[in-house]
Amino acid sequence: MVEDMEKLLVILHKLREIRGRTRFQKIVFLLKEKDCINFRYNFIPYYYGPYSYDLQFDINILEAAGLIQVMPQNDILYVHSLTREGEIAAVKIEQKMSNAEKKKLFKALKGYKTRSTASLISEAKKMTKI
Repeated sequence: MVEDMEKLLVILHKLREIRGRTRFQKIVFLLKEKDCINFRYNFIPYYYGPYSYDLQFDINILEAAGLIQVMPQNDILYVHSLTREGEIAAVKIEQKMSNAEKKKLFKALKGYKTRSTASLISEAKKMTKI
């Protein structure tokens, strides 16, 4: 089974970028709770819906390791994408994933790619009754 941080790299590889910390949090929450993708992150109620300190910690570690870059667009929006090293790692991780695991993850991600962040927040809040 692919570990949480490895899945984050695969998610970024598949989506190319994630525009906003809130969006990243909601995508992972919905993957875990709605699509039954195995993540160990614990989410707590937060202003914009469920939030995981552990998830943010892992994103920070991946950035410090040079696998992802988090670029500020303005005072509140951060764009997450893979570095060249992150792309290489993501491809290797995808190769070791089972076909069933990839199919399930990629199908779920396809549904989130074009949705607005507001709709992701709304769905996540409904699921947690926040």
